[in-house]
Amino acid sequence: MMIRGSPNLASSVREMEDRVRKLKESLGIPPDQYPVDILGIASALGVKVYDAEFHNPNISGMVITDRKRVPEWVTPGERATIFVAKGEYPPRKAFTIAHELGHVVLGHVGGEGLRTDLFRGQGLPYDPQAEREANLFAAALLMPEEPFRQVWEAFAGRGIHYVAALFGVSVNAAAVRAREHGLEVPLF
Repeated sequence: MMIRGSPNLASSVREMEDRVRKLKESLGIPPDQYPVDILGIASALGVKVYDAEFHNPNISGMVITDRKRVPEWVTPGERATIFVAKGEYPPRKAFTIAHELGHVVLGHVGGEGLRTDLFRGQGLPYDPQAEREANLFAAALLMPEEPFRQVWEAFAGRGIHYVAALFGVSVNAAAVRAREHGLEVPLF
């Protein structure tokens, strides 16, 4: 059995692809490059990234833009500081960092200068539109459309795990990305 993505996502996915392509070009990164150096991109954007232990196990990442809110033990980034759950599975960590960068680049961090994202949206105030946009940003950054389509068509027969590994993302992230582009995803 296969599941296809919703056609309603097409315009928002395409718009985010264009935004990310322009961002990569402004940073001198080939728009179709993968896997991407997510920490290098963060640094180029003036964002520092730290591992952190959160009291709430549902928190996967946090971005702070107000330097006064950054704990004393870190050197804040020029533009923002991202904290990501320590010990997170590397592909999940990459997506979380890309997602938090999305909040910074897309201007989602409010006047309080703090945004905490909870895994599966549990707990704190949740803005579904901002989260959706940050997810689209992360997916476009880590899995650029054209190379993703090419790899999917060439290697999906080997298994979704293979495609995910080539892009440095989780199997779930690769499956969601494939659905966004109307590609058939085998149920696993």
